[in-house]
Amino acid sequence: MASRRVATFLGIFALGALVGCMLVRWTGGQPIGAHEAQRRALQILDRRTPGAAIGANPIVDAVKRIEPAVVNIDTVGKIKAGEQTVGTVYVDQEVHGKGSGVIVTPDGYIVTNNHVVDGADRIRVTLANGQWHYASLVGVDPQTDLAVIRIGAADLPTAEFGNSDSVQVGEWSIAVGNPLGLGSTVTVGVISALNRRNLQVEEGHKLDGAIQTDAPINRGNSGGALANVNGQLIGINTAILSAGPGGGSIGLGFAIPVNTARRIVRDLIATGKTPVKVVRRPWLGIGFEAVPESLCASLGLPSYRGVLINRVVPQSPAFLAGIDPRDIVLDVDAKEIGDERDVREAIQPHQVGDKIDVRVVRAATHRIEEIAVTLKERPDDLYTH
Repeated sequence: MASRRVATFLGIFALGALVGCMLVRWTGGQPIGAHEAQRRALQILDRRTPGAAIGANPIVDAVKRIEPAVVNIDTVGKIKAGEQTVGTVYVDQEVHGKGSGVIVTPDGYIVTNNHVVDGADRIRVTLANGQWHYASLVGVDPQTDLAVIRIGAADLPTAEFGNSDSVQVGEWSIAVGNPLGLGSTVTVGVISALNRRNLQVEEGHKLDGAIQTDAPINRGNSGGALANVNGQLIGINTAILSAGPGGGSIGLGFAIPVNTARRIVRDLIATGKTPVKVVRRPWLGIGFEAVPESLCASLGLPSYRGVLINRVVPQSPAFLAGIDPRDIVLDVDAKEIGDERDVREAIQPHQVGDKIDVRVVRAATHRIEEIAVTLKERPDDLYTH
């Protein structure tokens, strides 16, 4: 009996020792020698890591589509010297600037910001492949801060136009440009807001109807591309709000919607390059606000219908046509009006000198009338419609 117990005990002990050895092996065991550790480390580091599958990252694919069409722009201008005085000679000073642009045709037409090329004597464009060309100025529109330049080249990569009217808050946005002169740089964020109005971006210039993004945009990104996740151009980056005059991105960047840019660029290209042409913007000369619900109810209008005129600029087209403050605009050229954006979009396709029909509810009589208005050019210092 005793011998059987000893045999059993020895069997259990042997099994336990075997399991213990296996556990030690599984949990790391004893440290190995330096030579073996080196061999294993090199073996691990020499293993080839499989890359991500092609097409697995939509941002990468979008950048591949838009980045070749984005260019770096370097400008040289002059600050004129003061008057010469006895014993002192004033010399013109060169001013260097940097920005970005987007190629819109294979034959070298490039859209950028007006403030990037304003006052430039020389404009040098560097392509994504490193080649560079001097550019000529085709036309500018200071009101929208857009400009068109052209380089003598062919078969250039171009941006595919998206539709800025279909952009939604929260969707991905990709900014490509030349921040701080570093060269082509990509940043990513989302669309933060749409149709930002009356943004004071510099003295005497306001940005209207802008796309807002939190994709980091810094000085030098101006004129570059804002693209969607499909690599389509949806805006031209033009301004930021920052903590100070020399500050960088704090996630408040603004772009001119591509639908606006596309229309302005077409007008500028159509005018030719000599002389430089400034776009003439049609203008009614009214300011307005939402129609109070109580007034809508008393007139039997839906709450979403019309805008209430709160200002008529003297000698403006609206003034000359007999439109009065407190009139309610219902339609412009048969387009129903529900807010300020509708008024702007109804006027924009027209040219200075065009006649349009404005349907209003008259303040004095509450009767509906259709009034013919001849559009005039909007003065630079006025931001009424």
